[in-house]
Amino acid sequence: MNRFKLTIALVSFCCLFLLACATKVSAATNMAVVSSVATQPNLQQAITNTLRTNPNLALSDIRVQVKNGEVDLYGEAQTGFQRALAQKFLENMDGVKIIRNKISVI
Repeated sequence: MNRFKLTIALVSFCCLFLLACATKVSAATNMAVVSSVATQPNLQQAITNTLRTNPNLALSDIRVQVKNGEVDLYGEAQTGFQRALAQKFLENMDGVKIIRNKISVI
């Protein structure tokens, strides 16, 4: 009986730990502020390449506009998760100051 209680306690602890570690990605996020410096054409090309070559994203007709480090994302995603993920991939990119996620979910 003691071993059974210990097993239940361990499984409960693991479940609570995983629940506490889980992060929620919201499709409602549409702006993030980050910082660094890069040239506009190179940054636009790097962002477009990052979004198009990522196997986790199925974005169609992705368009990127960059002006003074402010990035506007346009296009269509299959899910809200993919929409939020596209923004997440760009948040740590050099030269990106603000991301305006205008990707629509179809």
